[in-house]
Amino acid sequence: MKKFVAVLSVFLLMALSMIVKAADIVFIDVQAVVNNSKAGKDAQALLEEAGKKAQAEVEAKQKTLKQDQKSQEEFQAFAIQKQQEVLKRRDELLGQFMKLVQDNLESFAKEKNYSLIVDKQAVLYGKPELDKTQEFLNYFDSKYEKGPKIK
Repeated sequence: MKKFVAVLSVFLLMALSMIVKAADIVFIDVQAVVNNSKAGKDAQALLEEAGKKAQAEVEAKQKTLKQDQKSQEEFQAFAIQKQQEVLKRRDELLGQFMKLVQDNLESFAKEKNYSLIVDKQAVLYGKPELDKTQEFLNYFDSKYEKGPKIK
């Protein structure tokens, strides 16, 4: 009988520890963070600004364009260069943004004692109470207001 109680106790403790560990896993909708966070909106605005500036430069150059073959080729090269500059800027902004997200996810997880945070798109099913998107979004926005901005 003592052996049965001991085995049952060990089994219950293992089951309880598994239940507690499951609570350490949450998920966040990263796309919602990109679209709705202050940092994400800043990055999007900066990218739009870079795109509009490049577009204006291309249009200005197009107005002064001569109709010969050489001018057409130079214009195409110029337009491609501007497009590449915008893509490079997009990559820079995305890198800055994702570093901010990663740094804040780590500090958020430590503060909340989460063992694992998963992107919501990778979750086939999760209880709604495990979705910490809004909580992280509030945390991220408050830290972003106080810290370095995306440039």
